[in-house]
Amino acid sequence: MSPKNTTAKSRLSISDFINDSRVIKDLGNLKKTFDTAQGGRPLVVSDVLDTEGHQYVNLVQKGGGVFGIALVGYTYVLEEMGIRFLRLAGTSAGAINTALITVIKNKQDKKSAEVLQAICDLDFFSLVDGHPAARWLIRKFITKKNFVGKVKNWVLFLLGFFVLLIIGDVALMGLRAKFPALSAWAGACFILSGFWSLLIGMGVSYVFNLLKRLKTSGFGINPGDVFYDWVKKLLLDNNVATVSDLNKKAQTCPPLKLRVHNECGIDDLKGDVTFIASELVTQNKIQFPAMCHLFSTDADTMPPAGFIRASMSIPVFFESYMINDIPYSDNRIITAWNSFFHNTAPPSTARFVDGGILSNFPISIFYNASIPIPRLPSFGIDLDDAGPGDKGENAFNWSLTGYLGRMFNTIRNYYDKDFLLKNEVYQKGVGKVDLSDDKYNWLNFFLSDQDKIDMFAKGAQAACEFLQTFDWDTYKSNRTALQKQLTK
Repeated sequence: MSPKNTTAKSRLSISDFINDSRVIKDLGNLKKTFDTAQGGRPLVVSDVLDTEGHQYVNLVQKGGGVFGIALVGYTYVLEEMGIRFLRLAGTSAGAINTALITVIKNKQDKKSAEVLQAICDLDFFSLVDGHPAARWLIRKFITKKNFVGKVKNWVLFLLGFFVLLIIGDVALMGLRAKFPALSAWAGACFILSGFWSLLIGMGVSYVFNLLKRLKTSGFGINPGDVFYDWVKKLLLDNNVATVSDLNKKAQTCPPLKLRVHNECGIDDLKGDVTFIASELVTQNKIQFPAMCHLFSTDADTMPPAGFIRASMSIPVFFESYMINDIPYSDNRIITAWNSFFHNTAPPSTARFVDGGILSNFPISIFYNASIPIPRLPSFGIDLDDAGPGDKGENAFNWSLTGYLGRMFNTIRNYYDKDFLLKNEVYQKGVGKVDLSDDKYNWLNFFLSDQDKIDMFAKGAQAACEFLQTFDWDTYKSNRTALQKQLTK
């Protein structure tokens, strides 16, 4: 079957994003704040610089479906302010922007224009490549934030109307003996009840068939093939065909120097990239490409696009990403598994779902206990889509969906939250994008052009607010104090 066309039907351009009045205003005010020629203070966010004066940070990007557009707005502002990224990590949607920032051009170059072009060229709804009924369902219901409530209202309407028809049948059948004129109405109501019963029966049967199909199709509504092909093409367009190509892109840095002396020097500083995925067979968090040798004796036989597809495997929405025919009896594979997961036998097949199940904001991978005084900070982009109702502390007021949502968020966020609680200084490098507006839904792959621009602008605004308040000296001293405390 030929791949579906992913070209966007809209006429969005890069300028629609970066020339939005909100973006221009926020970025203009930010540049004025740090314009030393006009009395502003210098922007200092790191002690690691290149020869062109760019400042380097590590960057982690949170997952969040189509909210990934906001991540691009955030990184656009960072790039415009001369900030570049040494080490990168991301989960799910965060993995997409992480991948593009890694492979496009060189590390010292701006990447946002090319990332925005990829967004402009993409028809988001083409990524919903499942059964036509599933596409209809997603378009009609899941594109709304409160899609569960909308489905519930439809179900209640169908059942309520059916109950009214049954009541009508009983009433009219009893009354037609006294009022013969009602016989025609009774017959019509009876026929309508039969038709409605058949309709509901067909609907229930179809749902059961879809559930059976889920099992045979990796428990996902959409195969995810279009998404995989899109990512693969973007990587190939930037000369990344193998894991070696990906690592080379991530690691290649321009000459670096330190703003101030640091006893650790810069010789050990190098770039890398990490995509988080959740492996279900062995129930482990997997970091690609670092853990490629768990699944193959030759990493270059593994497609880099698969790492992003594995990280983006939203449960039920997308099919699981599979790695088959793992040489699990090979001593090299066995040794690799034992080095990461003690006493865990290698699987013959690995099954991956969204990395956000275990670590949706993997900032902990940048922690380095051997560095007493940090040379550069770890920045993080957090996506906050919790609506006002979701934030209610009164547990008795929660709906069933609110209850289930909180339970799921507790599970998926606790690993990262636990790290931030124990290492609070890292929180100072995290900026939060507010996406709690009721019109936004992270699974809405049928976004309007204006929604995309709005999300980008919100990301840009969040980055501007973050840089206005970030204090590198405070971050560095707090991180140094934490390290001394841990050493004691």
